[in-house]
Amino acid sequence: MSGHLASAPERWSLPLRWLHWAMAGLLMVLLGLGLAIAYGTFDLGQTFALYQWHKSLGVLILPLVVLRLALRAGTAHPASAPTVGSRARLEAGVARIVHALFYVLMLALPLTGWLVVSSSPLHLPTRPFNLFTLPDLVAPDADLYAAMSLLHATLAYLLLTVLTLHVAGALKHRLVDRDTTLQRMSL
Repeated sequence: MSGHLASAPERWSLPLRWLHWAMAGLLMVLLGLGLAIAYGTFDLGQTFALYQWHKSLGVLILPLVVLRLALRAGTAHPASAPTVGSRARLEAGVARIVHALFYVLMLALPLTGWLVVSSSPLHLPTRPFNLFTLPDLVAPDADLYAAMSLLHATLAYLLLTVLTLHVAGALKHRLVDRDTTLQRMSL
C-alpha cells in the first residue's frame, strides 16, 4: 500500500483537469438554459432558440463524459488527503458518493434529454449546432414524453444538489481544512 501512495501523482492529469473545468462550465450553462426554459417568460421564438442551444450543448456532454471516464480509468489517481477519525471517513464516503452521482448524472441527463426530444409529440428534429440531425431513439409518444420530461428535470435538480455539495466540500477543504485537495484539480 505504501508503494502505491509513494507513486501516486499530486494532481490529476492535465487532460482530466481541462475536461473537468470545461465540463463544469458546460454543465453550468446547460443548467442555466434549462432553468431559463422552465421559468423564463420568453416568446415562442426565444424559447425555441433556448431549446436549440440547450440541445446542442447537451449533445456534447455524452462523448465528453465517456472520454473523461476512459481517461480516468487509464490515469493514476492522486493520493487523497489522509482521513483520520469517523468524521473524516464520513466526509470521504460522501465525496465518493458525490463523485459517483456526478458520473451517473452526466450520463443520464443527456440520455433522458435525447429521449425527451425523441418522444416529443411535436416531433421536431434535433440538429446540434445545425450540423447534423440526431436520430430519434423512440417514436413520438405523449406519455413517454411526459415521463422523460419529468425524469430529466428531476435529474437536473439532483445535479444542482450534487454540484452544491461538491462546491461546499471543495470550499471546506480550502477554507477550513486548508489542505491541498483543491489543488489536485486546479489548472
